[in-house]
Amino acid sequence: MGPAVPLVPAAICAAAAAAVFAVVELARRTRRRRRALRALTAAARRLAGGDRLTPVPSAPGHAAPLAAALETLRGRLAALEEDVRRREAEARAIIDGVAEGVFAVDRERRVTFASPSLLRLLGRRESEVVGRFCGDVFHPRAAGGPSPCDEQCPILHARFRGAARATEFAEGAGGARRALVLTSAAPVGGLQVQVARDESDIEGARRLRDAVLANISHEFRTPLAAQRASIELLLARLPELSADETGRLLLSLQRGTLRLTRLIDNLLESVRIEAGETGVRRRPTGVDEVVEEALEMTRPLLDQKRQRVALRIPDPAPTFLGDGPRLAQVFVNLIANANKFAPEGTEIEIGAAEARGEVRIWVEDEGPGFPDAEGPSFERFRRAEEDEPEQAGVGLGLYIAKSIVERHGGRVAAGGGTRGARVCIILPAEGPDAGSDR
Repeated sequence: MGPAVPLVPAAICAAAAAAVFAVVELARRTRRRRRALRALTAAARRLAGGDRLTPVPSAPGHAAPLAAALETLRGRLAALEEDVRRREAEARAIIDGVAEGVFAVDRERRVTFASPSLLRLLGRRESEVVGRFCGDVFHPRAAGGPSPCDEQCPILHARFRGAARATEFAEGAGGARRALVLTSAAPVGGLQVQVARDESDIEGARRLRDAVLANISHEFRTPLAAQRASIELLLARLPELSADETGRLLLSLQRGTLRLTRLIDNLLESVRIEAGETGVRRRPTGVDEVVEEALEMTRPLLDQKRQRVALRIPDPAPTFLGDGPRLAQVFVNLIANANKFAPEGTEIEIGAAEARGEVRIWVEDEGPGFPDAEGPSFERFRRAEEDEPEQAGVGLGLYIAKSIVERHGGRVAAGGGTRGARVCIILPAEGPDAGSDR
């Protein structure tokens, strides 16, 4: 037998081979872990960068829980962001639907957000508002005072009081002033929200109300003062007064009573119109009876200024279906207007004609005419102040006339006449199809 082959080298070779295999396997696993870690690192960076759509890849071994946790985090972040976007859209929809203007400012009172309502209110684009100091956006003035940005700013007051409110007059597009009520909330995280409510119309209504009340007070005070003086004189000197003096005092009382009656009638009619009470009683009515009733009520005013009335009404007079007392009120107002604007000793013409199914009745004076080429204003409480005589009235006469005539299915036309101002009432003539409307 030959010599025995030693077994040690074979074992060494096997061990070496196993070691090499182990090293190779370890290197392979290490590369897999590195790739997994690189993939997880990339996924984490995507999450940090705002990518919530790309799934986190799975990872082997001990990295698997980390990959699962990142994927769960991605899903929760995606759901949270979707919820935030939905709530933001809802909040924006609410803000966009609010009629009041909403805006936010930072600590330096620079505008960081402006709602569409605010932009429309100011007549500006978003780029002209956002990023600018709010005082440069609104150009505010207090009600009759200087700019409130330094001492009376509601934004600053709200930072100490928790909330504040102020009325300011802000400048909109074209330099128009708007009366804004600004309500400021306390700041949250350096952001402060304000609500601007436009009360320009309300403020205008307040001014109109004050002016109307002042005019009504004047209209009542003047004839009442004259009546009181006439009554006191009658009481004190009645036995001594001649018939002419007594007559003049009684005429003064009559004119004052007429002015008060006309004012009260117009105010009541205005209230009826505003309340929607638009019905009229219709019956066959002649132009002559309506005009005669109006002349009877205004005769003292005409006599006071020695004004003549020329009637141009055909015989027989045209007729229509209408509410006689209401239409008499129309002509009382028109005749009183002509009396007020026409000079003393002039003539007022009242005429009527019927043609093509319509009755036209006009009142024309010898006054200065209408200052506006388009004719007078028929708006409520509107007066041509620059041309009004001393006894100005409250601006209801033409408004009442137009409203009553339109309720009869007619219309009012006004403009220059052959001598001065002419106001013409056009009504449907009496016909078989006319009915009653209460």
